[in-house]
Amino acid sequence: MKKRLLSLSLALALLLPAVTVPASAADGATRRDLAEALYELDGKPAVTKTIAYKDLTDADSALYWISEEGLMMGFGQNQMGPDRTITREQLATVLYRYAKTHNLVLTERAALEATAADWADDAIAWATANGVLDGINTDNTITSAELAKALENLKKVALDPAAEDLNAILNDPVAPVTGYAVMAYKDGKLIYQRTGGNRYIDAEDPAKNLPLEMDSRYRTASISKTYAAVGAMMLVEQGKLDLDKDVSEYLGFTLRNPNYPDKVITPRLLMSHTSSIQDGSIYSIPPEYSIKEFFTPEGKYWLDGEHFENSNDGVDRSPGNWFHYCNLNYGILGTIIERITGQRFDVYMKKNVLEPMGLKASYNPGDFDAEEIKNVAVLYQKQTDGVWNVDGPYIPQIDDYRGVTQDPNKVLITNPDLQNEVTLADLSNYEIGTNGCLFSPQGGLRVSPEEMKVLIEMFLNDGKVNGKQIISKESVDAMFTPTFLANPDQSNGNTYGGLMCRYGFAIQEMSGEFEGGDCLLKDRKVSLFGHFGEAYGLLAGMFMDRDTGTVIYYAMTGMGGPEEENYGEYSGMYKWEEKFCTALLDNLFPEL
Repeated sequence: MKKRLLSLSLALALLLPAVTVPASAADGATRRDLAEALYELDGKPAVTKTIAYKDLTDADSALYWISEEGLMMGFGQNQMGPDRTITREQLATVLYRYAKTHNLVLTERAALEATAADWADDAIAWATANGVLDGINTDNTITSAELAKALENLKKVALDPAAEDLNAILNDPVAPVTGYAVMAYKDGKLIYQRTGGNRYIDAEDPAKNLPLEMDSRYRTASISKTYAAVGAMMLVEQGKLDLDKDVSEYLGFTLRNPNYPDKVITPRLLMSHTSSIQDGSIYSIPPEYSIKEFFTPEGKYWLDGEHFENSNDGVDRSPGNWFHYCNLNYGILGTIIERITGQRFDVYMKKNVLEPMGLKASYNPGDFDAEEIKNVAVLYQKQTDGVWNVDGPYIPQIDDYRGVTQDPNKVLITNPDLQNEVTLADLSNYEIGTNGCLFSPQGGLRVSPEEMKVLIEMFLNDGKVNGKQIISKESVDAMFTPTFLANPDQSNGNTYGGLMCRYGFAIQEMSGEFEGGDCLLKDRKVSLFGHFGEAYGLLAGMFMDRDTGTVIYYAMTGMGGPEEENYGEYSGMYKWEEKFCTALLDNLFPEL
C-alpha cells in the first residue's frame, strides 16, 4: 500500500512536459481547449473512441478521452460541442472530476457560493478551497489565460494518501462498487473526507449519471438503529421510558417468548439484541396489521413461532442470556416510542431528534422536496433477472425515485430477503402505536455523510451539538457500554463468526480480540466503537474512540458482486469493508 503525500507539480514535472493551452479566436476557452490541456497533462493515453460523436474527427483524441474518462460528457444525439466556450462552473466541475479520478486531495471545502448552480456546488467549494480558482474571475467566462492558470493551480494540489486504495475499491475488476463516501477524524477534528462514483446510474446514457457527494443522502441501513437509540434515550431521560420495565406494559399486549414464558422482555434487551426475539423470514408488515400479529399463535405473521428463539438443542436462549442481532427488536422499540409519544415514529424522530440536531435527514422519503429527492442515492446490485451476475448491469434495489417527490403518507413495505414482495402502502388509516416497523427504525434513515458528521461529533462531545445538549453524557455512555459480552468460546450468542461480540445500545465494539471476527485490520489490533449497515447493496460503518477523538466512516452504495463470494479474509466483515478500513487506518492512522 502506497503512503505518499507529494505535490502533483513535483510528480508531473518528472513525467510530463509543460502544459500548453491553445488560444481561441475570441480568447474564450472552449471544451476542446480544456480537453486537450487535460489530455496532455495525463500523458496522452490511448483512446478507444467507444462513442461515435458526430461533431468530432479522428484527430479529436483529447475529446474522446475526456468523454471516456467521464470528465466531460456530450449533449445528447452524439454531439460533443467541441467549440462551445466553458464557464467557471464547468471548468471547476471538470477539474473536480479529474481530481477525484487522479487521486488528488478532496478534504478541504470552502463555503458554498450563493450564486453557484446546485450541480457545481461541490466542485466550486473544492476548487476554491484548494486554490484551483485562484486568479480566475468570478464572471463565469473562462479565457484561455484563465484556463492555463487553472491548470497550473491544479498541478499544485497534493496527492491524497488514501485515494489510490479507495479508487481501487471503486474500480475493482472483480467486484466494483457504484459509489463511496469516507471520512476520518483525529483528535476530534475532521481530517479527511472523500467521495467517488455515482449516486445514480443511467443504464442508457452515462452522460446522465449523477455523482455521489458528501451531501447525497442514502438509506444507511442499520446505522439507523443508532439514531433510533438516541430517540429512545431521550425518552429515558424524560422519565417516559424505563429500560428495565416489561415491554408489555408499553405495547398494550403481553409479549413473552412462549419458550420462556416466565422471562420478561425489556427495552434494554430489545436495544442490545438480547431479547430472544429473532427476525424470521419477515419483519416489516403493512400498516393495517399490528406487530402483535408476529407474536400470537392466531396472528397472521406468527409463522409457527419463527420470531422466537428456543432451546431445542439444549442451549439457553432466554431473554437476557443470549445475543442474536435482530431488526425486529427495533421495530418493537419504534412501536413503543409511538405508544409513549402519540406520534408516528418517522414524525417523532424528525421533530425530536433530527431537526434539533440540525438535520434534514429522514426515515420518510416523502419529507424530501423536489431538489432533495434528486440527491438521494439509488442502491444497486449487479443482477440479471433478479439473480447475481457480475457481468450484468447495476439494477436499482431501492430509492430509484428519478427526481419524483414521494407521498409522506405512503410507505414501502420492504424486507431485504423478499424483494419480490415490495408494496406501497397507504397510511391514511394507520393507528399510531400498532406497527412501528413501517418506517424501518432498524434501517430506513436516509442520511448524508455531511449529516453523519453531526452524529459523530455529538458522540465525541458527550451528547452536544453546537453547544446544545441532545442527550446527556450518561445516555451516550450507556449506549457505548456493552450490555452483551461474548464468552471466549462465543457460547452465549450468535456473534456472526465473532463479528458482534460486545454490544451496547445500537453501538458495538470492534475490539480485535476475536480472531477472524471483530478485527478492523489484519495485522494490528485497533479497538473502536460504532455500528455497521448492510442492505440492498449498501455497506457502511461508523467507528470511533471517544477518548482520543479517532473516527473512521465509510459507505458504499452498490455491490458489483455477490455477498457470498466476498466474505472477509481476516474478519467477519465483507472484503469491501476490510479494504475500506485498511485504506483509512493504514494511510491515516499508522500510529494506532
